[in-house]
Amino acid sequence: MSESMTENDGTSVEATPSEPRADNTATATVQLEGLDVGSMKMVRVGDTPVALIRTETGVHAIDNACPHQGYGLVTGDLADGVVTCQWHNWKFDAATGKCLIGEEDVACHRVEMGDGEVSVTVTRPTNEERLATLWPSLRRGLERDYVGQMARDSARLLESGATPSQIMAEALRVAAPKADDGIGHEMAMAADALAIAEVRTGDDRLLALVQGLSGLSEATRDYPANEVPGGDPSINIEAAVEAEDVGSAMAGLLGRIEGGDDPAAIRSTVIDAVSAHHRGYGHGIIYTQKSFELLDRIGWDAAPDLLPHLLSRIVHHTREDTLPYMRKAMRELSSLDLGTLATESESWSARPESTWDPGVFADRLLQADEAPIVAAAELMGAGAGVEGVLDSVTLAVSERLLRHNLDVEFDNSELFGWLDITHGLTTARAARWAWRQHPSPAALRSALFAVWLAYDTGRSERRHGRAGARAPLDHWAYDQTNGTIETASITDAVLWRRPHEAVALALAGDSDQQRQAVTGQLLDAALADRAGSFIVLAHLVKTSQAAVEEAEVVGSPIPVAAAARFLAAPRLERFVARAVSESADFIRTGAPPKR
Repeated sequence: MSESMTENDGTSVEATPSEPRADNTATATVQLEGLDVGSMKMVRVGDTPVALIRTETGVHAIDNACPHQGYGLVTGDLADGVVTCQWHNWKFDAATGKCLIGEEDVACHRVEMGDGEVSVTVTRPTNEERLATLWPSLRRGLERDYVGQMARDSARLLESGATPSQIMAEALRVAAPKADDGIGHEMAMAADALAIAEVRTGDDRLLALVQGLSGLSEATRDYPANEVPGGDPSINIEAAVEAEDVGSAMAGLLGRIEGGDDPAAIRSTVIDAVSAHHRGYGHGIIYTQKSFELLDRIGWDAAPDLLPHLLSRIVHHTREDTLPYMRKAMRELSSLDLGTLATESESWSARPESTWDPGVFADRLLQADEAPIVAAAELMGAGAGVEGVLDSVTLAVSERLLRHNLDVEFDNSELFGWLDITHGLTTARAARWAWRQHPSPAALRSALFAVWLAYDTGRSERRHGRAGARAPLDHWAYDQTNGTIETASITDAVLWRRPHEAVALALAGDSDQQRQAVTGQLLDAALADRAGSFIVLAHLVKTSQAAVEEAEVVGSPIPVAAAARFLAAPRLERFVARAVSESADFIRTGAPPKR
């Protein structure tokens, strides 16, 4: 049998291939007539299109499909032993397949010369052999922030039997040590991206996974690895964090990990350390939650690569409870016996008593002139429990998102915006996690910090006289003119910037199947590259994931509806514009911005 090998100008020469053998090897014999020095032709060897290239140094064979997007290399240029893909100017060494300009090499195949002919042998690697080359390739893509390479390698890795958790673990090993001042939003988004990927199948896993990889890579590209001290289990981790001694905190943690301490005990120690202060507008407890959730998915073996850099971030966070705007709340908190309160709250088990109505305290939070810390504590001990109060926090913050004035997003003099409110929801979720993992005075303190944050997310409302109780749900009734709940999509509502419709759709589902469809659409919308910058994308993903989880806990679609409005509503990513406005004011007046 014979098959043709097409030349650039459409002419062909004959190739006589063999059938692919059981060992995944195929060979084709190709006549050299018409293959002049400086020319290329394509031939199929088994199922593989191969570019046969003749240079001054001999005859070479590489895959014809450019590894970038699959365009044929023989339609490109050959000069001085270098093949250039005409589509995007990637360049390859014809003799080795090494990529000279671009992101990844092209496969090179064995050529044996005969009398007027060559024998080309293609041997496709086993899954194990593919994995051995794909892991280093993925690391190179992560180090250079090559999104295309990360996506292609992730797809190949999944096809070769790797799991999403293994891929994310490899990415964390590359990125976490390079995170400036410790891991942050990139790690939190990676945790949520992996959580989404692991409940999906097939190619649906890939977008979530690669969004997580991209965030890790973008945030750490070109940074050197941070120095990590040797482990010393004698160091008190909490004391080192309190003293802002990063090196000692890392050493103490590594010492306990290397010494084989129980992971649950280490988790409790970190919760105790992070909960001593309200750190970074809630990010301290959020990053702690996400780090340990990641380790639950990728395995405790990754703890030495991840947790020291979590402590670095915790130490570097602002301790907001020491600042003027939290003084009143901290005086109330200091009046409480957290040990007794934790015992009383734990007696109500994981959930509050049946008579508890979280909406009542949510309305109080929404209309409060001061953070009701003592009132929240009294409710915890009287039957609501920690989780019942956190239900109220979730409902209150969700209402803030539902009624956030969109004009604020276009005012560069206004420091408050969408992202500030989302922290109230994600912090409530993290405080709930901390309490479930380690019911203790420290975790209870984090829950009370979440109460303060729910109050603080209303500062723009109070400033402009718009604070009030929750709106009735029928305000968001679905407009049937755009279709039915079965045919309409939150993803489309987000894409076309229809926030009212997005909220109505989130509230319209009344069956388990419809609610699952709604949450899937919400997460699809969060992952769909509508943010424009990594930091906003990270907030879209983590807010949506927290909303889905909190909606299930509180038994209400309100958190999902709130996240849907956040995703769909107009917003300006005014980081530069706001920085310019603040800087100009400071230079002129010498005064800090009004919070």
